[in-house]
Amino acid sequence: MPHHDGVVTLPAEFVGRPGSLPRHCSRHGLPAVRQKDFVLQSKVKIKGNRFLQVGGRGVLGMAERLDQHRRNVRVADVKGWPLCRKCTRTRAWWLTVASVLFFGGLAAFAGALIVAGVTDGMPWLAGVAVAGFVLMPLSAFPFVLGSLPRLTGAQTSPDGASVIVTNPSEAFAAEVPSAR
Repeated sequence: MPHHDGVVTLPAEFVGRPGSLPRHCSRHGLPAVRQKDFVLQSKVKIKGNRFLQVGGRGVLGMAERLDQHRRNVRVADVKGWPLCRKCTRTRAWWLTVASVLFFGGLAAFAGALIVAGVTDGMPWLAGVAVAGFVLMPLSAFPFVLGSLPRLTGAQTSPDGASVIVTNPSEAFAAEVPSAR
């Protein structure tokens, strides 16, 4: 498995086999307290300018871009990726923040609309509804911060044949078979 400065490349079939990954976290080099299964998706570059494509900004243009994305995206299954205590805590923290923002925003939005529909003369409820409406999409940011690809530093190669780990810990890189 190729190793370059700050990058380890693992074949997709290697990471898809349970028990084949190292026993140390790829980020911190600490012993794993959990193994997590997840799916990595390659980044797709859509060709052309979205404003100049046939169909433009309408439904046809969007359908064409989605079809192009579907044809070009590659997926790698990961079985048993090692997560240390720091990664597990970080993930739990960011997902909790995301949940509080989303469900708190939803409750504020829906609650303000329901209360405003039942009562009269409470103009401040509009502010509560707007605040709740703003909190829901803001929950995407902590959700991304707690995502496994971000925590692990792993991504799928454009062809989907391998998983690339950027800046892996020394303990993780040492346990990858070709590093010995």
